[in-house]
Amino acid sequence: MAGTSSDKQTFDLSRQRIGSVYAKALLGAADDAGQTDVVLDEFGSLIHDVIDQREDLRHVIAGSIMSEEQRIDVLNKAFGDKMNPVLLTFLKVVTQHGRQDCLREIYDAAVKLNNERLGLVEVTATTATELSQELSDSLTASLKAKLGREVVLKSEVDPSVIGGLVLHVGDTVFDGSVANRLKQLRQKALETTAQQAKASLERFTNSTQS
Repeated sequence: MAGTSSDKQTFDLSRQRIGSVYAKALLGAADDAGQTDVVLDEFGSLIHDVIDQREDLRHVIAGSIMSEEQRIDVLNKAFGDKMNPVLLTFLKVVTQHGRQDCLREIYDAAVKLNNERLGLVEVTATTATELSQELSDSLTASLKAKLGREVVLKSEVDPSVIGGLVLHVGDTVFDGSVANRLKQLRQKALETTAQQAKASLERFTNSTQS
């Protein structure tokens, strides 16, 4: 049976909470080892260069088709002599706890927590086409001046926005996309049409009663 949107939201919030708990543990271990930047860089590479790009490895690392022992054996063989020991140990712990499907949430939470510690604010800019470096630099400078904090700008491409951009700053969304403007214009046109129809009906009713 398909889940409802409420079920999905509850599930996602649960994964985010799991991600936050494990992220704090990861940052604590990485801080103690003085390897925070290296660990986050390697974790990001694991998410973006391996899990996102290799479907076979994604199923092995983050899926449930293998036993805990088999997954840990794969981690040792694939990353044993290449990955930072703090991150490798952490991945084994996550696997032992059966939370390997939450790696992305853990990584996102770890980056967010680390940025907050450093006084940085992460902003995601979604545009219809890829931002040029010049526009990216200009947008970063404008956001820094507006927010009064150093900005880490992430860019995403979504052709459905048509033009303009959508900014996500924390939990706040600033939608300056063409798609949103068209949606607002359409809503305004529908409201105007409804008002005109109502006025016409009232005039017709009044004329038949006089």
